[in-house]
Amino acid sequence: MIRKHLVRATQLLAVWALAACAGDPAAPSGPLQPTAPNTAEVSILMATNPLVRDAGLPSDITVARTIGSNGGSISIPQVGFTLTVPRGAVARNTRFTVTALKGKAVAYEFQPHGTIFLRPLVASQSLTGIAVPAGSTLQGGYFPNRSLVDASGASALVAEFIPGSVSTRQNTFNWPIRHFSGYIVAW
Repeated sequence: MIRKHLVRATQLLAVWALAACAGDPAAPSGPLQPTAPNTAEVSILMATNPLVRDAGLPSDITVARTIGSNGGSISIPQVGFTLTVPRGAVARNTRFTVTALKGKAVAYEFQPHGTIFLRPLVASQSLTGIAVPAGSTLQGGYFPNRSLVDASGASALVAEFIPGSVSTRQNTFNWPIRHFSGYIVAW
């Protein structure tokens, strides 16, 4: 009985994630353009503080790579970010795009927007060159729309918090990504 409810809850979560990430199919492909959040997005959002870079990015940085069922990784060395795609996360070759958002906030958008993975991906953010407040607990934060992140790093609105872990040895924060949209590192 518990298994049946767990399966149903997982299905509902997947439908919610798809709905939250669903874009306009008629919209042009390419990087997402900032738009105002809709009423449904605003009603479920929570305020948080993103980590901030010591030096803000003057413009977005975008990288892309095709990764198949054997897995792989994609990284943006300029900002210390790596996304690891484990074996079996996707069933066929998929074009992954990661964009580090301009400004000081440690924030990223991922394409193809709305993709749900068969196995969670692992995002890894280097903490070098990033102001980490003393005693803070880091976590990932999912945002459905880039307009919800203040580029100065003063604030962000997120729909979900994702626990992660800090590797003091590698000076990184790591968290799982189960679907593509936008994510920040929050405290």
